[in-house]
Amino acid sequence: PSTAVVADFGCGDCKIARSVSNKVHSFDLVALNEHVTVCDMANVPLHAESVDIVVFCLALMGTNLLDFLTEANRVLRQGGILKIAEVASRFEDVRSFTSVLGSLGFKLISKDTENSYFYLFDFRKSGSHVEKGKLPRLQLKPCLYKKR
Repeated sequence: PSTAVVADFGCGDCKIARSVSNKVHSFDLVALNEHVTVCDMANVPLHAESVDIVVFCLALMGTNLLDFLTEANRVLRQGGILKIAEVASRFEDVRSFTSVLGSLGFKLISKDTENSYFYLFDFRKSGSHVEKGKLPRLQLKPCLYKKR
């Protein structure tokens, strides 16, 4: 719905904010335009449980991606939606990935792994965030770019 508040983690050039009428908080390490809030995605300047949707679109690139995901849990309202779009070649074990997200307080709603280039996941916040000292291990493979 147009009343949903969105947080775009790793927003790049703010395509989401420019495409919808919703209130969108756009975060990245570098500001490509005036709409970007520059910050570490492990510590965004939002209040706890203040957004309805968090998006990671090709943005789980850091070595501390678990910190990014626990921060997403912190800012999402209970029942809020976490949307992840990521390069397919980065996943070694999709089931393990979704299981770790489950332990971070997210319930898998849908996944699309049919595309050979990109995987899409929707999760619903179903629990509180995990304390940083108790995080499970999660690592995605480096993104491989191939000349076509």
